Amino acid sequence: MPEKISVNTVDGINLSDVSCRKVPFIDVVIATTLKDLRIARRYLPNLLGDIVQIVIRILFFLLFSNFAVYTGPTNLTGNELFIFFLGAILLWVFSNTALTAPLNSVTSDLYNGTLEYLYSNPISRYAYYVGTVCAKAITNLAIFIPAFIFMIFYSGASLADTVNVFLVCLTALITLIAMGIVISLLGLLWRQVGSIVGVLFIFFEFLAGAYFPVGQYPKAIQYFAYVLPHTWGYDLIRYYSLKNNWDTLAPVSVEWIILGAFALIYTMISLILLNKVEKLSKKQGLNLI
Repeated sequence: MPEKISVNTVDGINLSDVSCRKVPFIDVVIATTLKDLRIARRYLPNLLGDIVQIVIRILFFLLFSNFAVYTGPTNLTGNELFIFFLGAILLWVFSNTALTAPLNSVTSDLYNGTLEYLYSNPISRYAYYVGTVCAKAITNLAIFIPAFIFMIFYSGASLADTVNVFLVCLTALITLIAMGIVISLLGLLWRQVGSIVGVLFIFFEFLAGAYFPVGQYPKAIQYFAYVLPHTWGYDLIRYYSLKNNWDTLAPVSVEWIILGAFALIYTMISLILLNKVEKLSKKQGLNLI
Protein backbone atom coordinates (compact mmCIF):
# COMPACT_ATOMS: atom_id res chain seq x y z
CA MET A 1 0.00 0.00 0.00
CA PRO A 2 1.57 3.36 -1.02
CA GLU A 3 2.65 5.66 1.76
CA LYS A 4 0.17 8.41 2.46
CA ILE A 5 1.72 11.81 1.83
CA SER A 6 0.36 14.90 3.51
CA VAL A 7 -0.41 17.79 1.15
CA ASN A 8 1.08 20.08 3.77
CA THR A 9 4.45 18.35 3.56
CA VAL A 10 7.14 18.69 0.88
CA ASP A 11 10.47 16.84 1.23
CA GLY A 12 9.66 16.28 4.89
CA ILE A 13 9.13 20.00 5.55
CA ASN A 14 5.85 21.07 7.12
CA LEU A 15 4.62 23.96 4.98
CA SER A 16 2.33 25.21 7.71
CA ASP A 17 5.38 25.71 9.91
CA VAL A 18 7.28 27.41 7.10
CA SER A 19 4.45 29.84 6.36
CA CYS A 20 4.38 30.95 9.98
CA ARG A 21 8.12 31.20 10.40
CA LYS A 22 9.26 34.77 10.99
CA VAL A 23 11.86 35.94 8.49
CA PRO A 24 14.86 37.65 10.17
CA PHE A 25 14.82 41.45 10.04
CA ILE A 26 18.21 41.77 8.36
CA ASP A 27 17.29 39.19 5.71
CA VAL A 28 14.27 41.27 4.73
CA VAL A 29 16.37 44.44 4.59
CA ILE A 30 19.00 42.80 2.37
CA ALA A 31 16.47 41.14 0.05
CA THR A 32 14.49 44.37 -0.37
CA THR A 33 17.65 46.40 -0.96
CA LEU A 34 18.88 44.03 -3.66
CA LYS A 35 15.46 43.93 -5.29
CA ASP A 36 15.21 47.73 -5.47
CA LEU A 37 18.79 48.07 -6.71
CA ARG A 38 17.99 45.75 -9.61
CA ILE A 39 14.93 47.83 -10.42
CA ALA A 40 16.93 51.08 -10.18
CA ARG A 41 19.50 49.70 -12.62
CA ARG A 42 16.75 49.27 -15.20
CA TYR A 43 15.65 52.89 -14.85
CA LEU A 44 18.89 54.87 -14.87
CA PRO A 45 17.21 57.98 -16.38
CA ASN A 46 15.57 58.52 -12.97
CA LEU A 47 18.99 58.75 -11.33
CA LEU A 48 20.24 61.07 -14.06
CA GLY A 49 17.21 63.27 -13.48
CA ASP A 50 17.99 63.46 -9.75
CA ILE A 51 21.59 64.43 -10.51
CA VAL A 52 20.44 67.20 -12.85
CA GLN A 53 18.09 68.52 -10.14
CA ILE A 54 20.96 68.77 -7.64
CA VAL A 55 23.25 70.48 -10.16
CA ILE A 56 20.54 73.03 -10.95
CA ARG A 57 20.02 73.73 -7.23
CA ILE A 58 23.75 74.19 -6.67
CA LEU A 59 24.13 76.53 -9.64
CA PHE A 60 21.09 78.55 -8.59
CA PHE A 61 22.36 79.11 -5.06
CA LEU A 62 25.88 79.84 -6.34
CA LEU A 63 24.37 82.65 -8.41
CA PHE A 64 22.03 83.75 -5.62
CA SER A 65 24.85 83.98 -3.04
CA ASN A 66 26.73 86.47 -5.25
CA PHE A 67 24.19 89.23 -4.68
CA ALA A 68 22.35 88.20 -1.48
CA VAL A 69 23.47 89.07 2.05
CA TYR A 70 22.40 87.45 5.32
CA THR A 71 22.58 89.81 8.28
CA GLY A 72 22.13 88.29 11.69
CA PRO A 73 24.22 87.05 14.59
CA THR A 74 26.65 85.86 11.91
CA ASN A 75 26.89 87.93 8.73
CA LEU A 76 27.14 85.77 5.61
CA THR A 77 28.00 86.90 2.10
CA GLY A 78 29.55 85.37 -0.99
CA ASN A 79 31.36 82.09 -0.33
CA GLU A 80 30.09 81.71 3.23
CA LEU A 81 26.49 82.22 2.14
CA PHE A 82 26.96 79.63 -0.60
CA ILE A 83 28.28 77.15 1.99
CA PHE A 84 25.17 77.95 4.06
CA PHE A 85 23.00 76.79 1.13
CA LEU A 86 25.26 73.83 0.30
CA GLY A 87 24.63 72.40 3.75
CA ALA A 88 20.89 72.43 3.06
CA ILE A 89 21.35 70.77 -0.33
CA LEU A 90 23.59 68.08 1.18
CA LEU A 91 21.04 67.11 3.81
CA TRP A 92 18.22 67.44 1.28
CA VAL A 93 19.69 64.54 -0.72
CA PHE A 94 19.35 62.19 2.26
CA SER A 95 16.07 63.66 3.54
CA ASN A 96 14.50 63.29 0.11
CA THR A 97 15.69 59.67 0.07
CA ALA A 98 14.35 58.78 3.51
CA LEU A 99 11.04 60.61 3.21
CA THR A 100 10.04 59.53 -0.28
CA ALA A 101 11.34 55.95 -0.61
CA PRO A 102 8.78 54.25 1.71
CA LEU A 103 5.84 56.10 0.16
CA ASN A 104 7.07 55.35 -3.37
CA SER A 105 7.32 51.70 -2.38
CA VAL A 106 3.73 51.65 -1.09
CA THR A 107 2.49 53.41 -4.23
CA SER A 108 4.37 50.98 -6.47
CA ASP A 109 3.14 47.92 -4.56
CA LEU A 110 -0.43 49.20 -4.70
CA TYR A 111 -0.12 49.69 -8.44
CA ASN A 112 1.50 46.30 -9.04
CA GLY A 113 -0.87 44.46 -6.71
CA THR A 114 1.92 43.10 -4.49
CA LEU A 115 0.98 44.91 -1.26
CA GLU A 116 -1.47 42.23 -0.13
CA TYR A 117 1.24 39.61 -0.58
CA LEU A 118 3.66 41.61 1.58
CA TYR A 119 1.12 42.17 4.34
CA SER A 120 0.03 38.52 4.46
CA ASN A 121 3.54 37.12 4.93
CA PRO A 122 5.52 36.73 8.17
CA ILE A 123 8.02 39.50 7.44
CA SER A 124 8.75 42.77 9.16
CA ARG A 125 7.15 45.54 7.13
CA TYR A 126 9.47 47.96 8.90
CA ALA A 127 12.45 46.01 7.55
CA TYR A 128 10.89 46.13 4.10
CA TYR A 129 10.68 49.92 4.22
CA VAL A 130 14.21 50.21 5.62
CA GLY A 131 15.39 48.14 2.67
CA THR A 132 13.73 50.51 0.19
CA VAL A 133 15.50 53.46 1.84
CA CYS A 134 18.84 51.64 1.85
CA ALA A 135 18.55 50.93 -1.87
CA LYS A 136 17.62 54.55 -2.61
CA ALA A 137 20.45 55.80 -0.39
CA ILE A 138 22.98 53.60 -2.22
CA THR A 139 21.87 54.88 -5.63
CA ASN A 140 21.85 58.46 -4.33
CA LEU A 141 25.48 58.11 -3.25
CA ALA A 142 26.20 59.03 -6.87
CA ILE A 143 24.72 62.41 -5.97
CA PHE A 144 25.70 62.70 -2.31
CA ILE A 145 29.40 61.88 -2.59
CA PRO A 146 30.25 64.49 -5.27
CA ALA A 147 28.14 67.12 -3.45
CA PHE A 148 29.79 66.21 -0.12
CA ILE A 149 33.32 66.37 -1.54
CA PHE A 150 32.55 69.64 -3.32
CA MET A 151 31.25 71.24 -0.12
CA ILE A 152 34.18 70.05 1.99
CA PHE A 153 36.80 71.35 -0.45
CA TYR A 154 34.90 74.56 -1.10
CA SER A 155 34.51 75.27 2.63
CA GLY A 156 38.02 74.13 3.56
CA ALA A 157 36.65 72.15 6.51
CA SER A 158 39.06 70.18 8.67
CA LEU A 159 39.07 66.39 8.85
CA ALA A 160 37.22 66.46 12.18
CA ASP A 161 34.54 68.78 10.80
CA THR A 162 34.25 66.61 7.68
CA VAL A 163 33.60 63.52 9.80
CA ASN A 164 31.07 65.42 11.91
CA VAL A 165 29.17 66.62 8.84
CA PHE A 166 28.95 63.04 7.58
CA LEU A 167 27.76 61.79 10.99
CA VAL A 168 25.08 64.48 11.09
CA CYS A 169 23.82 63.36 7.68
CA LEU A 170 23.83 59.70 8.77
CA THR A 171 22.00 60.40 12.04
CA ALA A 172 19.46 62.55 10.22
CA LEU A 173 18.93 59.74 7.69
CA ILE A 174 18.08 57.27 10.48
CA THR A 175 15.61 59.75 11.96
CA LEU A 176 14.04 60.59 8.62
CA ILE A 177 13.57 56.92 7.72
CA ALA A 178 11.12 56.73 10.61
CA MET A 179 9.38 59.90 9.42
CA GLY A 180 9.22 58.49 5.90
CA ILE A 181 7.55 55.31 7.18
CA VAL A 182 4.96 57.39 9.06
CA ILE A 183 4.26 59.34 5.86
CA SER A 184 4.00 56.12 3.84
CA LEU A 185 1.14 55.05 6.11
CA LEU A 186 -0.91 57.82 4.52
CA GLY A 187 -0.46 55.94 1.26
CA LEU A 188 -1.78 52.77 2.90
CA LEU A 189 -4.84 54.49 4.34
CA TRP A 190 -5.73 56.97 1.60
CA ARG A 191 -3.78 55.62 -1.42
CA GLN A 192 -3.66 58.82 -3.52
CA VAL A 193 -1.65 61.20 -1.33
CA GLY A 194 0.93 62.61 -3.74
CA SER A 195 -0.32 66.20 -3.51
CA ILE A 196 -0.63 66.13 0.29
CA VAL A 197 2.86 64.71 0.72
CA GLY A 198 4.28 67.26 -1.74
CA VAL A 199 2.91 70.06 0.43
CA LEU A 200 4.36 68.42 3.54
CA PHE A 201 7.83 68.18 1.98
CA ILE A 202 7.81 71.85 0.97
CA PHE A 203 6.60 72.73 4.47
CA PHE A 204 9.39 70.69 6.08
CA GLU A 205 12.03 72.18 3.80
CA PHE A 206 11.23 75.82 4.51
CA LEU A 207 10.13 75.51 8.14
CA ALA A 208 13.29 73.61 9.15
CA GLY A 209 15.49 76.41 7.82
CA ALA A 210 16.84 74.97 4.60
CA TYR A 211 17.13 78.42 3.05
CA PHE A 212 16.49 80.82 5.94
CA PRO A 213 17.98 80.76 9.47
CA VAL A 214 15.45 79.42 11.96
CA GLY A 215 16.80 81.80 14.59
CA GLN A 216 15.37 84.73 12.58
CA TYR A 217 11.84 83.27 12.39
CA PRO A 218 9.07 84.60 14.67
CA LYS A 219 9.07 82.74 17.97
CA ALA A 220 5.79 80.94 17.27
CA ILE A 221 7.18 79.49 14.03
CA GLN A 222 10.48 78.55 15.69
CA TYR A 223 8.64 76.26 18.11
CA PHE A 224 7.20 74.32 15.16
CA ALA A 225 10.65 74.12 13.57
CA TYR A 226 12.14 72.63 16.73
CA VAL A 227 10.08 69.41 16.41
CA LEU A 228 11.59 68.64 13.00
CA PRO A 229 14.89 66.72 12.95
CA HIS A 230 15.89 68.60 9.78
CA THR A 231 16.20 71.78 11.82
CA TRP A 232 18.97 70.42 14.01
CA GLY A 233 20.65 68.66 11.08
CA TYR A 234 20.88 71.89 9.07
CA ASP A 235 22.15 73.78 12.10
CA LEU A 236 24.92 71.28 12.90
CA ILE A 237 26.06 70.99 9.27
CA ARG A 238 26.40 74.77 9.07
CA TYR A 239 28.31 74.89 12.32
CA TYR A 240 30.92 72.41 11.07
CA SER A 241 31.08 73.49 7.41
CA LEU A 242 31.51 77.17 8.39
CA LYS A 243 34.47 76.23 10.62
CA ASN A 244 32.46 76.73 13.83
CA ASN A 245 31.66 80.30 12.78
CA TRP A 246 27.95 79.83 13.17
CA ASP A 247 25.68 80.60 16.13
CA THR A 248 23.73 77.41 16.74
CA LEU A 249 20.20 77.32 18.12
CA ALA A 250 21.46 75.42 21.16
CA PRO A 251 24.86 74.25 22.41
CA VAL A 252 26.39 71.81 19.92
CA SER A 253 26.40 68.90 22.38
CA VAL A 254 22.74 69.54 23.16
CA GLU A 255 21.86 69.57 19.46
CA TRP A 256 23.53 66.17 19.03
CA ILE A 257 21.45 64.83 21.94
CA ILE A 258 18.28 66.28 20.42
CA LEU A 259 19.02 64.76 17.01
CA GLY A 260 19.73 61.37 18.58
CA ALA A 261 16.58 61.58 20.72
CA PHE A 262 14.51 62.35 17.63
CA ALA A 263 15.93 59.25 15.95
CA LEU A 264 14.68 57.15 18.86
CA ILE A 265 11.33 58.93 19.28
CA TYR A 266 10.35 58.90 15.62
CA THR A 267 11.38 55.25 15.27
CA MET A 268 9.13 54.30 18.19
CA ILE A 269 6.24 56.34 16.77
CA SER A 270 6.62 54.75 13.34
CA LEU A 271 6.68 51.23 14.81
CA ILE A 272 3.53 51.88 16.84
CA LEU A 273 1.63 53.49 13.97
CA LEU A 274 2.72 50.83 11.48
CA ASN A 275 1.43 48.12 13.80
CA LYS A 276 -1.91 49.91 14.22
CA VAL A 277 -2.34 50.43 10.47
CA GLU A 278 -1.53 46.76 9.82
CA LYS A 279 -4.18 45.65 12.31
CA LEU A 280 -6.73 48.06 10.86
CA SER A 281 -6.08 47.00 7.28
CA LYS A 282 -6.27 43.29 8.13
CA LYS A 283 -9.46 43.82 10.13
CA GLN A 284 -11.14 45.67 7.26
CA GLY A 285 -9.70 43.34 4.65
CA LEU A 286 -6.42 43.35 2.75
CA ASN A 287 -8.33 44.13 -0.42
CA LEU A 288 -9.02 47.59 1.05
CA ILE A 289 -5.33 48.44 1.37
